[in-house]
Amino acid sequence: MDSLGCFVDPNFVVSNELTCRTIALLFVALKNGTVNAYITHAVSFPIDFACGYLCVPEFFVTKLEGAYPVVLEHN
Repeated sequence: MDSLGCFVDPNFVVSNELTCRTIALLFVALKNGTVNAYITHAVSFPIDFACGYLCVPEFFVTKLEGAYPVVLEHN
């Protein structure tokens, strides 16, 4: 699975009391070219890795399927 961006489930945003900001409308396209969702909000929050690396990526807020509330960019 490849993702071009970081994503977070809205339930994670609410449960962690994160503040979203409105962004220009984005379309989530699947590999087959179909549009799966629309994104209207983003949020940033720090991630502190065990190796000592700290980053603050921007996450696009969208409903995620499965057990993971956050998807980090991977390509």
